[in-house]
Amino acid sequence: MEKKERMPMWLAVAITVVLILPAGLWMKEFSLPLWIVFSVWAEYFVFGGTLKGAKALLPAFLTGSAAALAVHSFAVFLINVFGDVQLVVAGDVAILVAYFIGFCVVVWMMKFFTALQGLGSLAYFQGIALTLGAIFTGQGAAWVGHSENSYALLIGATIVAVISCFAGVLIGWINLALVGAKDAEVEAAPVA
Repeated sequence: MEKKERMPMWLAVAITVVLILPAGLWMKEFSLPLWIVFSVWAEYFVFGGTLKGAKALLPAFLTGSAAALAVHSFAVFLINVFGDVQLVVAGDVAILVAYFIGFCVVVWMMKFFTALQGLGSLAYFQGIALTLGAIFTGQGAAWVGHSENSYALLIGATIVAVISCFAGVLIGWINLALVGAKDAEVEAAPVA
């Protein structure tokens, strides 16, 4: 027996987008990068659009954010050690070395954590990728008092990625609540 939706998905999506836009447009230096929010929103649906899915997505994403923070912190450390040694741009040798070693370690470590395997690996790698995106685009300086300390800036970018992750799950939940999530279960996408 199919139950009627509270509102059509197309309308619920439009309302949800309009609800989150102020977080990216009006908060000036504290604005959230909406590309992270919208990516996590989509991933929330991949995880089934349920509380159970959110409970699987969030720890894996947050662990990925922590992994990105650790790897890039290692890169900053090596930049301080090697200075401006470069192949093309200042510091690129340190970043290449740190990323090679760092990602060997953080990907190898996945086998010890069941939350980072299977579908959890998607959220883990998205946490890494979106946090690095926040780092490389200079997000989060306001969250750490516009510090010039490289490590503080990395923490600020990670804070922004994490808050954006929670905002993405929240708008996914709002979207399904508008449609009537209790009336229709959303199935997780199959993983090959």
